[in-house]
Order: sequence, then C-alpha cells, then structure tokens
Amino acid sequence: MEKPLYDFVMERFAQCEYTYQEVADGSGVPRRTVEKIARREIDDPGVSHVQKIADYFHARAKRVRVSAGTR
Repeated sequence: MEKPLYDFVMERFAQCEYTYQEVADGSGVPRRTVEKIARREIDDPGVSHVQKIADYFHARAKRVRVSAGTR
C-alpha cells in the first residue's frame, strides 16, 4: 500500500534535501505556504498544494535516479 501523500511530503521535508525556495520554485506553491506546511503551521493544508509539492519531490527523485544511471 502506498504511503499517504501528506506523510510522503512531510518525510521529504524532514530529510532537509531542498530549501523552501527550491520547493516553491519547482512546485509553483508560494514559498511562505511551503514553509508553513513544512513547519506544520497549517493543520490541514489543501490537497492541491500538497499534491504539487509531492509532484515536485517525485520529479526530483526521478531526475536523481536517471542521472545516477548515466554515470
């Protein structure tokens, strides 16, 4: 079973791999909203924002896997 979207996003934020600005620029979600979600300042963030952030993390992970395979 796949992990809930929110849990996936929060785990990625916990890994501290990206700045809030990188996530905002890549996902299209405002930086302050990204920061509030990452810091759990929003109790129930909108699914559209969480989906955009998750899509960004998935795309970044895919790019890393592709570039690792070309070395």
